[in-house]
Amino acid sequence: MLEVARIEPGQRVLDVGSGSGDMALLAARSVGASGFVLAMDVSREMMAGLAARIAALAPPPALAILESPAEELALEPGSFDVALARNCVMYFRDLGRALLNIRRALRPGGRFVASVYGPLAREPFHAIPIEAVERRQALPEPPPEYVSAFRVGADDVIASMAQAGFAEVRSRVVPVARTYADLATALETMRMSTSLGELMSALPAGQRDAVWADIARGFRRYEGTAGLRILGEQVIVDGTA
Repeated sequence: MLEVARIEPGQRVLDVGSGSGDMALLAARSVGASGFVLAMDVSREMMAGLAARIAALAPPPALAILESPAEELALEPGSFDVALARNCVMYFRDLGRALLNIRRALRPGGRFVASVYGPLAREPFHAIPIEAVERRQALPEPPPEYVSAFRVGADDVIASMAQAGFAEVRSRVVPVARTYADLATALETMRMSTSLGELMSALPAGQRDAVWADIARGFRRYEGTAGLRILGEQVIVDGTA
């Protein structure tokens, strides 16, 4: 995403759906002291970790925090050079409205770069737990976050960006991999996932152990001498305002 964004010193960058702020901090490093980064998310609570990371840095980066849903984003038109949105556009309540707000915040020719997961069929890290739950119980509507992440794909984002007025919209598939020392480490890490916990909550407590057993069997296919390596895809979509 950063390679596509081509962030330069002195630029102003909007990081949408910033969460823990990894992208915002990387962008702040790129813009330097003469630039500025605005990290935005739907709740300040989701950015609590970012606030703590900023406070621990000396000197502090040129980075501010804004609590706002993307659908209600109201920034000065043309006030940013680049906007980033890593794995968050699929959670927007109104994708078209959110993208329109982001485009308005960008200067003419400013660049928007987003990422989404690849198709669920090529994302076994997510597909295996979802299938294990769905074998036992139909998922509620609206679906848990772990599932809704795949309700919007790259084609949907491309079409919505074009409707919002972005030009030169394009996409590229980036192979990714999640690696763990072993299966036990992967399962331990997954048990700490809030979104996976929400997915599991759709099941009676007595069935959850069986789901974890299914996940372990599914993941075991990706074990090798160097540990566990689960391949997947991200799709990077970008366009200009």
